[in-house]
Amino acid sequence: MKNVTCCQSHFRPQVIDDLRKYPKTRKIAKLPSRRRRGTSELLANSARVDVNGWIVIRARGTPYQVGFQNGNLLANEISDAIEALKLIGEKGYKRKWQFFCDTAMNLFWPKLTKEYMEEFQGILDGVLAKNVKNVRLQDIAALNSYFDSVSYHYWLRSKEKIATSPLARAEHCSAFIATGDGTANGQIVLAHNTWFQYLPGARYNAILDISPAAGKRFIMQTMPGTISSGTDWYLSEAGLVVAETTITGMTTFSPDESPYFLRARKAIQYAKDIDDWAKIMIKSNNGGYANDWLIGDISTGEIALLELGTFNHKMERTRNGVFVGSNIATSKEVRSETKMNYDIKESSCTARQQRLEELIQLNKGKINSKLAKVLLADHLDSSTNMDTPGRNSICGHIESDERGVPEWEYAPYYPAGCFDGKVTESSMAERGKFWAHWGRPCDIPFETEPFLHNHPEYEWQRQCLRNISPYPWTLVTPFSAPNWRNRNT
Repeated sequence: MKNVTCCQSHFRPQVIDDLRKYPKTRKIAKLPSRRRRGTSELLANSARVDVNGWIVIRARGTPYQVGFQNGNLLANEISDAIEALKLIGEKGYKRKWQFFCDTAMNLFWPKLTKEYMEEFQGILDGVLAKNVKNVRLQDIAALNSYFDSVSYHYWLRSKEKIATSPLARAEHCSAFIATGDGTANGQIVLAHNTWFQYLPGARYNAILDISPAAGKRFIMQTMPGTISSGTDWYLSEAGLVVAETTITGMTTFSPDESPYFLRARKAIQYAKDIDDWAKIMIKSNNGGYANDWLIGDISTGEIALLELGTFNHKMERTRNGVFVGSNIATSKEVRSETKMNYDIKESSCTARQQRLEELIQLNKGKINSKLAKVLLADHLDSSTNMDTPGRNSICGHIESDERGVPEWEYAPYYPAGCFDGKVTESSMAERGKFWAHWGRPCDIPFETEPFLHNHPEYEWQRQCLRNISPYPWTLVTPFSAPNWRNRNT
């Protein structure tokens, strides 16, 4: 790993200049003290490993140091991710990148504690130390708060009664969590595949193994340069395993409350159990990126489903059974905050909900990590009873579907769908391990050139749209931690 020797105090003027553009922020933000350490010292005990499509990062230390390691080891990827989000924001959501920057700095940055302000600034300094130009503090903030800003965008649009655009929507997933008599050996099994627009989704191939100075060590899938997951796949040394699927049709939002990305990071870093985790997520909830959260505690064998809207939530718990997620609100309390026709059984959300429930019932008492990998690759459309990859299959292929997904504002053949798979069970999570598959679990690649040739209406994505090639299932293991739940490792 080649290091660029520098003194982090070199970058202080840019951070100050960035903050001067946001008067509200200046009153709250207190810049962390700059310790005069070079890049080599700041990168001590960090590492980067590229394997089977994934970039696995080890980061540890103070908030600033963890941020610096994230920024420096992923500098080029961070710059690339920002450019991708700029494009999807401007062409999809019809919002200039400045909207995302201003929203991040005026609405979300003032709510950060000093710990996370320091981590943000560490990310920025790490990027700049790699001589990657044109990245500012507000870009890092916008990158991290992207999903909160999208929720804010839809809330503003619902208030303004602007006609919907057919270009873009929030992101989605398929997932389940099982325990007790629902699994082969009584262990918790958690499985999740991520459905995003491929343009930003192709950037979620980072896995961060973080040992913060305070709180619990944790592992997450994420986009480079961010402090929380975004795809929301987490394991913590407290014994928690967490995933989610986004709730379709949410338009409520509470701008004065705490952003989703901050609450999600605090919850995985500081929660000791499911109760702790839920309290952190529910308290001061702004409704950003509203989700059906699937949480397991391997210490007790208990699993939970937290359906979290903006103003309503419902939590179910069990030690025997299964919860599934397919981007649909199931409680009447949370459904009251959505705009969706739940009677349309051929929609992606309802069709996948039905198929997941069928698969769980067919395999009750048999579910383990091996079978979970197979279920994530399922292609049966329950609305047609045809085994065809498309918008309604667990392994999503929206770019192959002439129906599009109207409830997500995806036009026919929109380039979006599943692009990964992750699975863990208690005996693996005890050691911080999980199976990860980059590319669709069915192993069908997404290829940019033939897609754009057949669908020139999406030519506007060319500059940032990437191939997503499948790799073998890969066992992700924490760095230097035979038993990672031991704080001394």
